[in-house]
Amino acid sequence: MAFFHFWGCLMPETIAVFKTIHEPKRIVWSELYSPGKLDSDHEFMRAEQIEAMAYDFMKTMKLDAVDHQHDQQHRDGCCVVESFIARKGDPDFIEGAWVIGMYVGDDEMWDKVVKGEINGFSMEAMVVKEPKQVTMEVAPVLTGLTQKSEGHEHTFLVAYDNQGNFLGGKTDQVNGHSHAIRYGTATTETNGHSHRFSHIEQLNIN
Repeated sequence: MAFFHFWGCLMPETIAVFKTIHEPKRIVWSELYSPGKLDSDHEFMRAEQIEAMAYDFMKTMKLDAVDHQHDQQHRDGCCVVESFIARKGDPDFIEGAWVIGMYVGDDEMWDKVVKGEINGFSMEAMVVKEPKQVTMEVAPVLTGLTQKSEGHEHTFLVAYDNQGNFLGGKTDQVNGHSHAIRYGTATTETNGHSHRFSHIEQLNIN
């Protein structure tokens, strides 16, 4: 594991959208990798592989290996302060996922997190790839609730084609406005704000 990467706009299949943000402590939490969920390279890992990767990361203690948009420029003041595998029944995270809590001491990065300009993590890792033929269950339309922003939330709809390609979507109208969805983790900005959301929990690989 070389770097954790702050992302401002995640690709559709990337799952590491921030789930929880604690502003006073400047900590964000997210699944970094979840079992049986496609990543941005259209690849996936099993739960036992993810667990081994997470434990190896802690053994090597690369807690401050953090950059922005894969620029390989170390961000002082940013480091992993929590790392765990989500257990069955976890109210916030996907079972078997590697979850991290990141302290964001860099003022520039934190300002972007609060504004929603940075909304998740990516990661860089040395892995051994094995070809597999899988079946992915994708409903034509997926729906859910966005995270709150500016005191409100939206119901969102996103669509996939029959090849599993993300087509985007939209939200319902709240307070006289709605948002378009072009990526998999955040709406477009309307009325000076956007909303984070996650729908990866509804995608499964068999």
